[in-house]
Amino acid sequence: MSTIAPDEVIELISSVRARHPGVELHLCDADAPNLRRRLLAGDLEVAIYALPSNTPDEEVHSLPLFHEQMVMAVHLGHRLANQRCVRVKEMSSESYIHRNNCEFAGYADAILAEQGVTVNPVYWSDRDDWTLSMIATGLGFGFIPKHTAKHPGVVALPITDPEFWREVNLVTVRGRRHSPAVGALVREATQKKWFGERLGALSAAAE
Repeated sequence: MSTIAPDEVIELISSVRARHPGVELHLCDADAPNLRRRLLAGDLEVAIYALPSNTPDEEVHSLPLFHEQMVMAVHLGHRLANQRCVRVKEMSSESYIHRNNCEFAGYADAILAEQGVTVNPVYWSDRDDWTLSMIATGLGFGFIPKHTAKHPGVVALPITDPEFWREVNLVTVRGRRHSPAVGALVREATQKKWFGERLGALSAAAE
C-alpha cells in the first residue's frame, strides 16, 4: 500500500532476498482498494494493506503485521502545535490537505460528521512527501500515519475522542493455492519486528 512508510517493507524484502535467494519479487504500490481488486483478480499473489471496516472480509485471509495510530500533522507555528494530542472537534474549520490514497477517506468523514466537525480541503495529493512539504509551509493540516509523519517542519499530534488506528495486514485470497515463494514471504513477515515489535502472534486472531 502506497501509504506505508517504505523502510519497513524494504527491510522485509531484504530478509526474503537473504534467506530465500531463489524467490523473485515484483513489487508494485497502489491504494488499498486497488490492491484488493488486483489480488482477487489474480494479478497479485499477496498484498500488504489496511482497510478500516467493522465487517470481516470473507474473500481474503489477513495476517496482522502492525497497528499504527493516525495523527494530525501540522506545521511548527500552528495554533495546536504545542499540544500533546488533539481532539477531533479541535480540527473544525481547519484547512485540510487531502491524501488521495488515504485508506481512511470516507470512513473518517462519517465520524467527523457525527461530531459536527467540518474541514476545508484546499489541496489534493497522491504523494505523502508532497503532502508533508505543504503541511510544513502552513498550507493546511494532514491526516497521516504516525510513522509517515516525519519532516523537520511538521509536528505529529495523536488524535483522540476518538482515536484512529489502522491495522496493516499481509493479505492473500482465502482458499487459493499459493506458490512456495508466498510461503517464504509470509514466514519472513511473521518473524519480522515491525517498528520494533513482533506482532506475528496476532495471526491467530485473523483466522
